[in-house]
Amino acid sequence: MNFTGKTIFVTGSTRGIGAAAAEMFLEQGGSVILHGRLSAQVEAAITRLGNMYPARVRGFPADLGDRGQCRSLASQAGEIDVLVNCAGIFKEASIADTDLGIWDDTLDVNLTAAWTLSQALLVPLRRRKGTIVNVASDAALLGYAGCVAYCASKGALAGLTRALATELAPDVRVLCVCPGSTETDMMRASVVAAPDEAKAREQWASYSMLRRFADPREIGEAILFAASPLASFQTGSLIVIDGGTTAGKRV
Repeated sequence: MNFTGKTIFVTGSTRGIGAAAAEMFLEQGGSVILHGRLSAQVEAAITRLGNMYPARVRGFPADLGDRGQCRSLASQAGEIDVLVNCAGIFKEASIADTDLGIWDDTLDVNLTAAWTLSQALLVPLRRRKGTIVNVASDAALLGYAGCVAYCASKGALAGLTRALATELAPDVRVLCVCPGSTETDMMRASVVAAPDEAKAREQWASYSMLRRFADPREIGEAILFAASPLASFQTGSLIVIDGGTTAGKRV
């Protein structure tokens, strides 16, 4: 899990799972390119991590819902060894309430941005025998009522992973990490927005056989593993870190 001499680009790395993974790559000797939607978020993250890991942190803001900004972001990132497509959005809405805006926003950030960045960074990734790690969700494997656009985007991201792994082998490995319920600000926002916050939190935690949320660093461990030589014979795989949510049902 040593990433000394490697450059890792992690989208959505100013908070949540992306932030945890970025810090863990730095702990293991890597140089990290941070990304967030807002300049202030990126600058704060660079300051915090740069103080601990001088000369190994840089970052750029971009709205991943904008394909032009995605391509500009890829150009700024330049030569990289690992691309982690971690940025994502979650908007709760039933199929009846999912309008074109929710659908487009969700697929643009969760799916199209990963495709755009993978395509734009293909030359350096091939040259450096790199790795792409897409961060999907257990919602890539299960249907959750009330978030059809999110489930569709994550299922498609798993499909994109397999297609890229097939096309880019043996030069570039492509894997997909599928987290279950994780203690992030995105999850907290969903819980707080529920009519009964305590009940919503209990319900989300109950999906896991382990009856709890994952810590972001637990998902980060899987991301680092996927990007490391320890997974050198893996490509096209879905690495599910969901506490057993997709294993089955208690009856």
